[in-house]
Formats: sequence, C-alpha cells, structure tokens
Amino acid sequence: MTAAAATPHALPGHDIPDMAGSAVRRRFTQFGPQYRWMLLGAMLTGSLATMLAATTVNVALPAIIGAFGLGQDQAQWMSTAFLASSTIAMLANAWAMQTYGPRATYVVGMCLFIVGSMMGAVSTTLEMLILSRAMQGISAGLLQPMSMFLIFQTFPDNQRGTAMGIFSIGVVLAPAFGPALGGIAVDLASWRLVFVATLPLAFVALSVAPFLMPTGEDPHLRTRPPLDWQGLGLLTISLVSLLSAFAGANRDGWDSDITYLKFAIGLIGGISFILWERRHPFPALNPAIFMYRQFWSAGLIISATGIAIYASTYLIPLFVQMVQHYSPTSAGVMMIPAGLAMVVGFPIAGRLTDRVDARFLLAFGISCFAMSAYLLAGVTSLTPYWVLIGWIFLSRVGISFCMPPANTTAVRAAPPHLLASATGGVSFLMQVGGAFGVNLLAILLQRRLIFHGDHLAAGMNEANAEMLYQHALYAQELGRAGMSELPAFQNAFGIIGRQISAEAQVLAFRDCFHVVAIWFMIVFFALFLMPKPKLSVPAPPAARMPINPEAA
Repeated sequence: MTAAAATPHALPGHDIPDMAGSAVRRRFTQFGPQYRWMLLGAMLTGSLATMLAATTVNVALPAIIGAFGLGQDQAQWMSTAFLASSTIAMLANAWAMQTYGPRATYVVGMCLFIVGSMMGAVSTTLEMLILSRAMQGISAGLLQPMSMFLIFQTFPDNQRGTAMGIFSIGVVLAPAFGPALGGIAVDLASWRLVFVATLPLAFVALSVAPFLMPTGEDPHLRTRPPLDWQGLGLLTISLVSLLSAFAGANRDGWDSDITYLKFAIGLIGGISFILWERRHPFPALNPAIFMYRQFWSAGLIISATGIAIYASTYLIPLFVQMVQHYSPTSAGVMMIPAGLAMVVGFPIAGRLTDRVDARFLLAFGISCFAMSAYLLAGVTSLTPYWVLIGWIFLSRVGISFCMPPANTTAVRAAPPHLLASATGGVSFLMQVGGAFGVNLLAILLQRRLIFHGDHLAAGMNEANAEMLYQHALYAQELGRAGMSELPAFQNAFGIIGRQISAEAQVLAFRDCFHVVAIWFMIVFFALFLMPKPKLSVPAPPAARMPINPEAA
C-alpha cells in the first residue's frame, strides 16, 4: 500500500475538508465517511441537553420562589447565573480546545453539566441553586462554540449548510420545548425534577464522546496559546459586580454604600478589561472589532435580541402562572408554537440576508417584536390563552428576522484576521444582553409590584365607598357560608387584600412589557447608524468585473 493510498483523502467518499486536523482524519479512517454524521448527532445530543436546561427552569421559578421564599431580585439569578457563566466560558473555549483537544473539553463540559444538574436537584439553599446553574452555564459555554468548529472540520463546503441547518434547528427547538418539559416535570413531581430532566441526553452524549470526539492535535503540531486569565478574571469581576449591584439594590438601598461599592467595582473592572484586552497579544475578546461601524451597530440589535429572547422567556411563564394561575405544563406548552415559528423563520431570514438589504429585514423583525411587546403591555388576568400565544408567536417571528441578519451583518464587517474575534463577540453580545435583560426586568417587576401595591392599598380606607360596599358584600357571603360575624368581617379584608395584590401584579407585568416595547422602538433608530451591508450574491460570469479595492 502506498503512502498516498493510506491517507484518508484517498479513501472513497471521505471528502475531508483541508482544514481538518490529524485527529479528525484518524477518526475518518476509523469510522469511514459516516463519521461526520455520527459526530453531528453526538454534538446535537449534548447541545440539546445544555440548551434545554437554559429554559426549563423558567417555568419552575414560581415553585422555587414559593419553596425558598424568594423575591424577584433573588429568583432572577436562576437565569442570570446561567447566562453570565456561559458568556465567560465561551471566551475560554478556543483555548481549551487547542490546549487539551475537543474530546477532553467535551467530556469535562458534560461532566460539569451532570454534576451541576444533580446539585440543583438536591439544593437546600439559594446559593447552591445559583452555583448549580453557573456550572450548567459553564458547560453550555464550552460546548456550543465547539460544535460549529467541528462542523467546519468534518463537513465539506457543499454540506456545511445542511449540517448547520440540522444543528441550528435542534438548538432552536430547545427553547421551544424546554419550558414544556419543565412544566411537565413540575406537575409530575416537583421543581427538583426540572434539574435532572435533561440528564438522559447528557449521559448519552457523555457515553459516545470518548469514541467519536477527536483528540488534540499531535504534540509536535499542537499550538498552545496562553489563556487570557487576567482578561477573563476582570470580565468576571465586572459582570458579577454589576449584576449583583442591580439585583441587591432593592434590599440594600440604591443609595447605600454597598451598592455604590458594587457599581464602582463593576465599572472599574469593565474599564480595566477593555484596557487590558487592547494590549494583550491573545485577548479573550478583541476590542478592535468594535472599531467597525457595521459591527457595533449590528451588535446593538444582537444585544437587544438577547434581551428579547431571555427576558420574554423569563417573564411570560411567570405571568401566566402567578397572575392567570395556569399550571406549569400549560405555561410551558404556550411557548411551543412560538418556537416553531423560529424554526421556520430562521432559514427564511438566513436566505434573504444574502439577497436583501439586512436593514429591511431587521426593521421588520424589530417592528414585529415591538408590536408584540406593546400588545402584551395591555394584558389582563382575563386575556385568553390563545390570544397570548398569538402575541408570543408574533414576537418570535420578529426574533427570527433579527438574529440571522444581525449576526451575519456583524461578522461580515470583520476583516479575516478578526473573524474569530467577531464570531466570539456576537455570542458575547447575545449572552450579555440576555443576562442584563433578565436581571433588570426582574428588578423592575419587583419595584413596580411594590409601587402598585402601595398605591392601590393607599386608596383602601373608610373614605372609599366602593371598598366599603365590596367589604360588606364579602362579609355577608362569608356569613351565609357559616362563618361568625367577627371572623367574616376580618376575612373580608383579606379577600380585598388579595385582589389588590393580584391587580398590582398585572400592572407590574404590564409596566415591564411597556419598557420592552419602548426599548425596541429606540433600537429601531439604531438602524439609521448601520451602513448599507454588502450582499454576498455572486454576479453572473458575464457581468463580473474586477473589484476596485478603494470602492470596496
């Protein structure tokens, strides 16, 4: 056998990309051309486990709030801890893969996810719950970028679109069915089952990873870039300090010393992170990409989309359970049609991005989501279930026409030497937007709940004839039910108090949706800051002319 025949390129049907490393080529030799599809299935299984975990907990939040006696400012850490930790882990993914190889990184990530899930299921304190969610988030941050990297390593150019489409549909379906899975778990057992509901997928992914995942490159070919520990540390300090400052300000006081200290640490950490990244030879996030107008203007849309996805997925299940008293399963099933809208809308928006000015697609998407938030701002405790589904469906149509055009436009703005930084920056902006969106809206919800409760209660006094009339009716009803006069008189006030609390909840949620609608109206004007993106549609051969570098 000749040396040429022994190489994977010589084996029929392999069609291995030129960028594939030696470890990937050895796997093709071992498994044959079907290896790429086996690996895609394994990666999709692991990603589904981590992405489902990102949204299943949202439906269980009312049960967790009741079990631990939490406020909204504390409960939001269930989502924020996941998003913030996954953001930081994403920036360390490239270093981990080049230093230890995809197999070791994948196995460690899945083990971390399994341990975090089990810890969440047996947690007895809020701190344990937050730590478990952070461990799940680190796992998601390590695994998600790896999937795209390995798809480019194993699939030829004419099959990458198909592979990315299959993988993307699976990832998009996770937020759609995650809340439903979480709702079923809560109704069947308790909120603890939510943390382990996705473990079967994780165990399957972990069992096949040692056989399918490529190892690191050969020692004499492997490069080990230094990890930007200082940059990641500064970013962690900044994010945690700022998120903690906002979340704790309601309890500590917005003008308290501890709040000022947290904000100061967060701002100093953020500025230090930017200055450090500018001078570091291997930055975790290269600030140079933000010098391109097309990137940062599209980045505003990306951050707004992150806020839209995660904040709405946080608020809507809370509203339908706390205000309309739907079961967790009903609250989760409500999100399925909206998720299916994204499955259909993503490919359409992706294809149109190459043919139409992305600003038109973004304008349509932003308008759809702003309209959806405006409609939700008029929600009441009696709003029909299917009407809510329609409004949520409209919001996901808007997201479908925001994410692909914004991501593609931002990445196209980067020159080749900053391409990796641009793709990492896009994920960073999405996750950070989601983390701060959930954090700030949860705080706003709690503050407006207190405001409306106090405002409504202030009007419930002896000068309010309507309140006295309703109190007398309730007392009579309780008396006819067999209750003695004094307890009936006292319990009638309790009924009115519960009605005030329910009305305050409705008004607080409406305020949050109003803020989201106004935010997207502001984001709409960011389109005027965006330059006209270049389309990637190739011209017919006869019409092609040499490119003028100055014109480009």
